[in-house]
Amino acid sequence: MFSTVVTVCLISIILPLILKSEDEKDDNYDRVLFKFSKKIRLTMLISTIIFIIILVFATITVVFNNDKSALSALVIFSMFTLLSSILYILTRNKKILYTNDKLYAYNILGKKSSFNVSDIKEAIENPSDGMKLIFKDGRKLKVDIQMTNYSKIKEILEKNNIIYKDKHGNDVPKGW
Repeated sequence: MFSTVVTVCLISIILPLILKSEDEKDDNYDRVLFKFSKKIRLTMLISTIIFIIILVFATITVVFNNDKSALSALVIFSMFTLLSSILYILTRNKKILYTNDKLYAYNILGKKSSFNVSDIKEAIENPSDGMKLIFKDGRKLKVDIQMTNYSKIKEILEKNNIIYKDKHGNDVPKGW
């Protein structure tokens, strides 16, 4: 069982290095799509498939061999499979589209919400997590740092005269 865990960890580390390719770059600022890269989506899909395969083998071991010691592995890999599946759905469905000074956000279930950029009350950047946009009506939108075109959110905010702060409240963070 330990070798299986090590194999999954190694695949999760090596896979992004193998798939090292840049997504298409677009310099059009009238329409910007923020989404998770193909590399991240593919990594999450492969991780989910691997966990499903391990879960099937653990289930077979518990059911047919009456191996009670494999029951804990079954529970653990069930949780990992569920978590990996949820993260895959998130990386596949979460998108933010900027066009005509509006942001259209698609959540984990693909539900669309629209926001006016002019309604942004506050923008807070966490360098390890992303940009949290807080709107006048209390709604929040997070642009993850792992999303493609992340640097353009700062340019969009500057274009609309919105000052973003870092997580400590300092204006316009200087580099990382």
